Amino acid sequence: MPASLRSTEPLLEHLPEIASALRAASAILLFLDFDGTLAPIVDDPSLASMPAATHQALARLASDPRFSLAIISGRALADLRLRVDLENLIYAGNHGLEINGPGMEFIEPTAAEHLKALGELSRHLRARLRDIPGVEVENKVLSASVHFRRAPAGSLQEIRQIVNDAVIFDGNPFHVTEGRKVLEIRPSVDWDKGMAVRWIQQASAHPDALPIYIGDDSTDEDAFLALPEGITVSVGQARKTSAQYFLERQELVPEFLLWLSELPSLP
Repeated sequence: MPASLRSTEPLLEHLPEIASALRAASAILLFLDFDGTLAPIVDDPSLASMPAATHQALARLASDPRFSLAIISGRALADLRLRVDLENLIYAGNHGLEINGPGMEFIEPTAAEHLKALGELSRHLRARLRDIPGVEVENKVLSASVHFRRAPAGSLQEIRQIVNDAVIFDGNPFHVTEGRKVLEIRPSVDWDKGMAVRWIQQASAHPDALPIYIGDDSTDEDAFLALPEGITVSVGQARKTSAQYFLERQELVPEFLLWLSELPSLP
């Protein structure tokens, strides 16, 4: 059944069959989103961090030769690397516009051409939005985010209008998408998390590895669709998803990662 049509099942009710698939795989490529997956969502994105149990489970998986780990996030790559703080992982920032890991390095070339324009746009939006409390404009070098989690609910229409007026016009090289309490401004290039995970697969030491992808946001849907033969997991039940499985709460993610790290290989 195509990933876009299959029903989404509770992950924890299918651990035996998942264990069988993992034991049969010669290598496993584990993709993980950061905010809302590895780290709980917080009002101030600058304060997001992984719980100690999550970091410990990741460290155990990173030391297991069966696993390759890739962290893929809307955050800038440098910020993402700092928050995860583990060596020899693959890091993909800005929704996969920049990728770095053992034996691989990538920056989407068209996005790289628009750094100056993005800086100017970010400064313009800060000036236009400065009178609305709780709004933060974050320039992530290759993309930008307008965070409104702490803004008054009554101001959301005005925020969206200001951003759309600044971004959506003929010839502008950027477009706007909306995530969880954030407006994402990205270069208008044919690149998303789905294309990023396929690039990572081909560039990795084990291109035929069994992929697992765990994410919580609408931007992760492209990756779910790109991995129809993999194990895809949506965190939360608040939205429609193409993922094969779901975890009800972010707090269950470290439990699943610990289960993965303790899964014995076939003799």
